[in-house]
Amino acid sequence: MCVGWRRGFTLIELLIVVAIIAILAAIAVPNFLEAQTRSKVSRAKADQRTFATANEAYAVDWNRCALANNEYGKVGPPNCVADPTDPRWDNAYAQSRLTTPIAYITSLVKDPFKASSGVWNSNTGLPGHGVYMTYHAFVCSALNNNHKQAYSQGYTWWLSSDGPARNTAGNPTQILLGIANPGQTECAYDPTNGTMSWGWVIRTNKGIFSVPGS
Repeated sequence: MCVGWRRGFTLIELLIVVAIIAILAAIAVPNFLEAQTRSKVSRAKADQRTFATANEAYAVDWNRCALANNEYGKVGPPNCVADPTDPRWDNAYAQSRLTTPIAYITSLVKDPFKASSGVWNSNTGLPGHGVYMTYHAFVCSALNNNHKQAYSQGYTWWLSSDGPARNTAGNPTQILLGIANPGQTECAYDPTNGTMSWGWVIRTNKGIFSVPGS
C-alpha cells in the first residue's frame, strides 16, 4: 500500500503570494487613509455648521457673537494691547459661552485634525483642549489691523480647523483678505489640490470659505 504525500509551497510561490498581498496593500492603504481624511473634513464642516447655528442663536439673545477669544486680556481701545498670558485668552474658554449658562450647544467639539486633545496653548500655558480655533474679527483692533479690515468686508467671526496637514501656524484672517502668500502654509483647504493637502478648513459668518474661483 502506497502512502500518499502532498507537495508543499515552493519559495517562489510564497514570494508571489507575498508580492500580491503587498500590491493589494499598496492600493488599499492610501485609499483607506484618503477615506479617513475625507471623513474628517466632512466632520469638521458639520461641526462648524453646528457652531455657526449656536453662535447665531447666541447673537439673537446677546446682540453679538460668542466666538471671541481675542477679547480677553485686552487693555485700552482703540488699539487694545493684548496680554496673551491672561488665562481667558483661550479658544476653549471663549467657546464655553455657548455651553453655559445657556446650552446653545451641549459641549465643546474637538477639531479632528488636532494632534491630540491635550494640545497646549503656547500663549497661556494652559491645555488647549483640542477645540477649533476661533476669532472675532472686530474687537479692539487697530485701524489697519487685518481683523478690522476683514470686518469691513463683512466678516464678523471665523472658526477654523487645522486641516489634514495639521497646520497650527499663521493667521486665517489673511486668507479671508486674500493676502496670504501663494505657496506658503497660509491657505484655505481645497481637496482639488489633493485630499491631504495643506490648508485650513474655515467657516465664517458668511459660510464655508473657499478660494474664489476654486
